[in-house]
Amino acid sequence: MQKLASSPGGIYYASAPEVVPQCSTKPLPLGRTQGQYVAPYQEPFVLPFECPGKRNKLNIEAFQSEKYSITRNLFVVVKQNVQAEQQAGVAYANLLLTEQGQEPITQTGFVKIR
Repeated sequence: MQKLASSPGGIYYASAPEVVPQCSTKPLPLGRTQGQYVAPYQEPFVLPFECPGKRNKLNIEAFQSEKYSITRNLFVVVKQNVQAEQQAGVAYANLLLTEQGQEPITQTGFVKIR
């Protein structure tokens, strides 16, 4: 990220929670249709000279509604063996779908699905 900030015209691909709140670069609004771009940050954009006193925040609605065109889901893979591993995996996946389970996801910067 630091190298990108010192490279005019540079492009970097990263998760929105990593890029949006930092002060040195601008995340790009994207769209599937020309002229209809959606920002990964909440408008208005906080300019670098205002940061770190103010920081850009994730555009949660754009990610939840998939209006922002590059999103990805997190998956839990569960071993299917009708034993303790499967039971633990299913219990963990079910926990992640609860409000209690969604909170750590939000705390790490990702957008919860529920």
